[in-house]
Amino acid sequence: MNAENTATQASNFREDRVSDKSFDLSIVVVSYNTRDLTCDCIRSIDESKLPMRHEVIVYDNASDDGSAELIESLFPKVKVIRSDQNVGFAAANNIAAETVRGKWVLLLNPDTQVLDKGIERLFQYAAKTNERGIFGGASITPGGAVDFRSCWARPGLWGLSMRALGISSLAKNSKVLNPEEMPDWQRDSIKEVDVITGCFLMLKKTTWDELGGFDVDYFMYSEETDLCLRAAKHGIARIFFPYARVLHIGGASERSKPYKTIKLFRGKCLYFEKNYGWLVSTSAALILNIHVLTRLLVLGARRLLTNNMTDEFHHWLTVWQQRKTWNKPEHHIGRDLKYTCSAVNEQLMICTVNDSISLAS
Repeated sequence: MNAENTATQASNFREDRVSDKSFDLSIVVVSYNTRDLTCDCIRSIDESKLPMRHEVIVYDNASDDGSAELIESLFPKVKVIRSDQNVGFAAANNIAAETVRGKWVLLLNPDTQVLDKGIERLFQYAAKTNERGIFGGASITPGGAVDFRSCWARPGLWGLSMRALGISSLAKNSKVLNPEEMPDWQRDSIKEVDVITGCFLMLKKTTWDELGGFDVDYFMYSEETDLCLRAAKHGIARIFFPYARVLHIGGASERSKPYKTIKLFRGKCLYFEKNYGWLVSTSAALILNIHVLTRLLVLGARRLLTNNMTDEFHHWLTVWQQRKTWNKPEHHIGRDLKYTCSAVNEQLMICTVNDSISLAS
């Protein structure tokens, strides 16, 4: 675990869980109420017929849709870790990574499907290019476009301000007014970037260990931004490889759109709090407040004219009402996360969690 974290962990992996067999690649999928999508993801991995020795590990974040049971039934070679709590994306990947037996680790979202031998292509490129790098491929939207969120530029106050005021949406092709998206580049060439998305991210296990994995203070969102910033400080390249592709549906585990935004904003505030001084982090929180208020004002005016409360207005009203849960990130720094994992059999592990804070809502 990253030494910068104040989180503590108590793990108890039984020795009989570990065999002498090693793998070239460990694929880690974190699942939360995405039963059918997760099964489609695993099926797409199987259909890829990967030539390297590999294992698939699914960390199930206390799903209540029968995800773990169905995966165990349909895919007996997949290793499933059942958590008794939803510990979030960052912590789930960290726990799962402690069990891997591969030299390389691929983090893959459950709402992705492998396209055109995407995993094989990314692995082959990474293995021959830079064994200390972080690699990512292209996330393809259901409409067939390359999602800019496959990778992006380092977040800053200017880009945050442009998005808050809606200017980046009006000037999507301007690298000045929409800097994080890097609109002057179509994700059609190999390029070193600031941030690789966590939905399709590959690195060597030794590199993951060097960085200490994700910072578990992040429940969900911005954890890969923080990881990539720490990688840059360690001289580790972040390389985008466009010829490895996955279909990414996006946001499949979120049942509530307002709470997805709340988690997103909490992650952004936490990122600035952890990586910049008080003035910058306070400014970031203020800008995000302006982001919400701007949309409430516009939608509120429309509501007065039409006498109709839209779902979008309710969305931003909920985010505003819950602002104390996301715009004061210092409340969530220093998460004390303890867990014990034990093997039931070769396929199944049980993870019992004791968490100092709950960020699941």
